[in-house]
Amino acid sequence: LCLLDIKVKEPTLESLARGKPVYMPPRFMTVNQAIEQLLEVDRKRGDGACGPDTRCIGVARVGCTDQQIVAGTAEELLPFEFGAPLHSMVVVGDAHPL
Repeated sequence: LCLLDIKVKEPTLESLARGKPVYMPPRFMTVNQAIEQLLEVDRKRGDGACGPDTRCIGVARVGCTDQQIVAGTAEELLPFEFGAPLHSMVVVGDAHPL
């Protein structure tokens, strides 16, 4: 379970080009950003821990009337628009039969 109530602080591309990072206002992390980061780490490490075929569940605004709960592979969830925060994500693994 990944609780994505993390505020992401990113520099602007323009400021990076100048060599002096100026940061945009922090935003809550989305399911899409979390999947992108997990896939990037998996590509770099190459151990297959969380690839495009990994089963995931993305959730947004749980308990609200407009909540979103979507299951699929990481690749299938990547383009899905979950809407406003707060988001969470479950990375589904193999469970012991007991």
